[in-house]
Amino acid sequence: PTDFAGKNVLVEVLGAGRRVAQAYYANSLKVQLVEQYGRLQVRHAETGRPLAKVYVKVYAETPEGPRFFKDGYTDLRGKFDYTSLNTDDIGSVSEFAVLVMSDDDGAVVKTGKPPQQ
Repeated sequence: PTDFAGKNVLVEVLGAGRRVAQAYYANSLKVQLVEQYGRLQVRHAETGRPLAKVYVKVYAETPEGPRFFKDGYTDLRGKFDYTSLNTDDIGSVSEFAVLVMSDDDGAVVKTGKPPQQ
């Protein structure tokens, strides 16, 4: 519906005794995860230009459950290293969930495996 065009929505479908919900994030972001290096790049989906100062928040799936891992902003090239820390905590991570959020261009969530050590 036009009321929801350009808005973040949660779509829920009920049928045959099942309920399935899926989030849809309206955005103009093109996010590329490079899992082997633990880096990402954010570009504008239409123009292809790198987006600086885009907020990135990273959660890690660990044996103890999900936990906050790292956050920060993309650099002038639209890049962010989402796995590097000054500790060796990455050894227990099985998967990352990465929220990429721009004030002007919306938000998107990506998942990725940690780089091989």
